[in-house]
Amino acid sequence: MSVRNMQDNPHIWEQLGWEDMNATEQQLWSALGWDQDRWDENNAPASTNKDWSDLNQQEQYAARGLGFNDQLWNGTEDQ
Repeated sequence: MSVRNMQDNPHIWEQLGWEDMNATEQQLWSALGWDQDRWDENNAPASTNKDWSDLNQQEQYAARGLGFNDQLWNGTEDQ
């Protein structure tokens, strides 16, 4: 399964419920510390407060897979 293209608009993720994401997207978000309960409750894991350079290799890989790069990651506030 492929990951949807956020087209440089990371806020599209906030418009989706966990159940709206495919298995690949859920797996990538899980690598960043999210699960269905956290997502549904908007209870952000520690990774969301890290700068790109502070993400470990697995977290950066997952974020990149979701369409983020360092500028998008560092410039996006969770709403």
